[in-house]
Amino acid sequence: MLKQLSILKLVKLSSATKNVLIALFILVFFLFLFAYFQATKPQPIPVEVKQKVWPVNVVSVAVQNVYPEQVLFGTVESSALVSITSPVAGKISVVNIKPGNLVKQGDILLALSDADLNIPVEIARADVVDISSQLALQSLSFKFLQQKLQYEQELLALRESDLNRNKELVAKKLSSDAVVDKSKESFVRQKLVVINTRLLIAENKAKTQQLQARLAKSKANQNQAKLNAKRGVVVAPFDARVSKLNVAVGDTVSMGSPLLSFYGLSSLELRAKIPKNKVREVYQAQLLGQKLTARFYVQNEVFELPLTRLAGESSTSGLDAYFSIPKDLAITRPGDLLKIHLKGAVVSDGIALPFSALHGSNKVYVVKDGLLESRKVEIIGEALVDKVAKVLVRGNLSSGEHVLTTPLPNAIGGLRVEVVK
Repeated sequence: MLKQLSILKLVKLSSATKNVLIALFILVFFLFLFAYFQATKPQPIPVEVKQKVWPVNVVSVAVQNVYPEQVLFGTVESSALVSITSPVAGKISVVNIKPGNLVKQGDILLALSDADLNIPVEIARADVVDISSQLALQSLSFKFLQQKLQYEQELLALRESDLNRNKELVAKKLSSDAVVDKSKESFVRQKLVVINTRLLIAENKAKTQQLQARLAKSKANQNQAKLNAKRGVVVAPFDARVSKLNVAVGDTVSMGSPLLSFYGLSSLELRAKIPKNKVREVYQAQLLGQKLTARFYVQNEVFELPLTRLAGESSTSGLDAYFSIPKDLAITRPGDLLKIHLKGAVVSDGIALPFSALHGSNKVYVVKDGLLESRKVEIIGEALVDKVAKVLVRGNLSSGEHVLTTPLPNAIGGLRVEVVK
C-alpha cells in the first residue's frame, strides 16, 4: 500500500516537472526566435546630416576714386516765357501759327486788322495838328499884344506928359483945374489899358503853356498809337515755340485780351530741389570753384546739364537749383518732369556695387572660405558705371574681396555658400 502511494506521488511529480519543462522550452524557443529576428532584420542606411550650400554670385571689390551722383527730379521751365495781349480793341485778321509750332526770329505770328490799328494813329495825328494850330494862333496873338503894349505904353507916357504940363500951367495961373482933372482922368484910363494889355499877355502865356502840354500829350498819344499799331502785328523776337494760342481769325478782342504765348528755345532750364543734407556739398563745391553738372540719360544718349544758379531762398526741404538745358534737348517743354543725376565731388575710397549687394541700409556680405561674413558700409550716393546704375559705398572692404550680390532672404554671417562660376 505504501509502495503504491509512493509510485503515485512519483507519477504526479514527473507530470508537473514535464509541464514546467514544456513551458521553459516554449519560452526558450520564443527567445531564440526573437533573437533570430532581431539578428536578421534589415539595418537602415545611416543618414549623414549636411549643411545646405547656397549657390551665389559675387562681385570683386575695387576701391577707387568715384563721383557720387544724387538722383534729382526736376521740372522744365522757361526764363523767357512771353505772353502777348491785344494793344487795342479790334478784330484778328491773320493767324499763322498753332500751339507747338516752332517759329524763327522775324516770323509774323498774328495780326489785327489794319483799320483797327491805323484809326487810332490818325486820330492822334489830327489832335497834334489841331493843338499845333492853336499854338500858332496863340503865338500870333502874343506878338500882337506885345506890339499893342508898346503902343499903349507910349500913349501912357504922352498922357503923363500932358498931365504934368497942365499942372505947371495951373501953377502959373494959366489954366484951370478942370483941364488938369481931365488930363488926369485920361492918364488913369490909359494906365488901366496898359495894365489890361499886360494881363492879356500873361493870359496868353498861360494858354500857350497849356497848349504846349496838350501838344506833348497828343504827341505821346500819337507815339503810343503808332507803337500799338506796330504791336498789333506780332513778330517773333527770337527763335521760339508757341505754347498757347487764344484766338482765331475773325475773333473780336478787347484791349488787354490775351492773344498767345511763346518761349525762347534757348531759355529752357530745369528746376530741381537739392535735398537739405546735400546742400552743404554744393556750397563747398562752388566755394572751391568747381562746376557742377547733372546728367540726363535717354536710352543710349547722355546729356550734360550745367548748374547755372541756385535759388535766392532755401527751405526746410532743400534748395532749388537751376540747370541749363542744351540745344539737343530743346524738344522738351515747360512742365516736363526729368530725372537727372547730379555729379558730386570726388571720393577717393569709394566702391561701386550693384544694388542687390546691399542688405538693409548699411550692410554687405563678403564671401570668405565659402562662408558669409557681414561688413558694415556707408552709402555715399549712386552712379552709372558702364550705363548701369550702382550704389557707391565706403567701409571695411579691401580691393579683391568678393561681395555677395545674390539676394538671399536668409543671409547671415556663417552661412555656407558656393560661388557660381
